Amino acid sequence: MASSRLIAALAALFAALTASNFAHARPAGLFSCGGLPCADLDVGGGRTLKLAIDTGDALSILDLAAAKAAGLELSPLAGPDQKPVPGAFSAIIKGARLGDDQLGDISVIAVDLGAQMAAGHLPPANGILSYVALKDRRLVLDYRRHTVRVLKSEPKSACGDNCGVLTYPTFGPKGPPIVAATGFKVNGQPITVQVDTLYGGTLLIYSTAIDKLRLGDQVSSTSIRNFPFTDGGVDMIEAKASTESFGSMRLMADAPLYFPTPKVHQPAGLFDGTAGSGLFQGHVVTFDFPANQFWIS
Repeated sequence: MASSRLIAALAALFAALTASNFAHARPAGLFSCGGLPCADLDVGGGRTLKLAIDTGDALSILDLAAAKAAGLELSPLAGPDQKPVPGAFSAIIKGARLGDDQLGDISVIAVDLGAQMAAGHLPPANGILSYVALKDRRLVLDYRRHTVRVLKSEPKSACGDNCGVLTYPTFGPKGPPIVAATGFKVNGQPITVQVDTLYGGTLLIYSTAIDKLRLGDQVSSTSIRNFPFTDGGVDMIEAKASTESFGSMRLMADAPLYFPTPKVHQPAGLFDGTAGSGLFQGHVVTFDFPANQFWIS
């Protein structure tokens, strides 16, 4: 009996120490790259890469010069015809970390992004970290405390009745798979939207949803705003919504609301709009990818 009590006490102590270490794990800082969320990815050897966190892209992409400076082993990237794509390379970041959170190995593509960054078409970073690299985890973007965590998914949801459902439709019939979520509302009307952290606006409503949501008056606005990092830089019609919400939480009142101009790519009616980082300021946004759940707190 004494030995079993000792074993139980040691197990309890180990659990307490583990919980304490987890609670005090160092999160990575979430900072702005041209107004969009970035974090420093630890790639080992005291080296880091400043990456924009992108839930709107299926590929993690590095600037070629940054990949070389980080000491990554580069291999020619094969195209659909199995021939090397000129100027493009594949690499594996081994044992990557965000703060104290382990991401494991991450596959990336390295290309020269200098011209696009110089033209202002990409955020000022070393590249982008795609949601696909995080799909076995829970991604927590804390726009309030300016931190990012990548945690193990938990069986019990933390969002209760305020959960949205994550799906991964393509952006149009031939587009890449993206992250979409239910739970959003505009003027009290429920919508399903792409959640794109590299879109700097609030809610963008696509043409196929305008009539359904009774937004005909708003789309006639003559105000225009340019978004340099969306579709290589595009103009959008800027109007106002009475409210923009998630679940029971009102995120913004008298909020900026956007509509596409002809150069904005649209998803052919597969979902209603896109929610961007402009809507998340001051909130905590959680993507539980294994559980396919999304929430804002």
